[in-house]
Amino acid sequence: MAAPLDPRPPTRSPESIERLIGDLLRDQPLRSAPRTLHARVLAEIERREAAPWWRHSFLHWPLAARLLFILASLGVVKLALAGVVLLISGVHSQPVVDTIAKPLSWAEASASLLSKSVNLAAVILNAIPSTWLYAAIGLAVALYLALFLLGATAYRALYVNK
Repeated sequence: MAAPLDPRPPTRSPESIERLIGDLLRDQPLRSAPRTLHARVLAEIERREAAPWWRHSFLHWPLAARLLFILASLGVVKLALAGVVLLISGVHSQPVVDTIAKPLSWAEASASLLSKSVNLAAVILNAIPSTWLYAAIGLAVALYLALFLLGATAYRALYVNK
């Protein structure tokens, strides 16, 4: 009489499973690229090499062009700073001041509103006992962790075990 077959799979060590999988993968035939891929790759390489030098990255520009660009950039920065200094220190004519001040009036109003809001928030926070603030922070952290755990549980229940 033959022994009954055990329905459980034989247990193997992780190393033997790793070897088995490695052997199976090594025995698979090599996959070849699509026939048109080689031609497309070579055409793209030729197209990129045929592009003018200013279409390449800055490090591939000729040295003279890089130096000229850096000097021109520094010149533009110097002119901009000189213009700002001239506007701040030397120009007191009313039309120029009005031209500059009008567009910036909204920024001044916004800064004033923000400053008053920060002062109000500081007064409110100073009125609340520190124990309540710590308890609120602890509650927020606990609720965040609960939300994370619920999401992970829902993910495992809906997607992983399928």
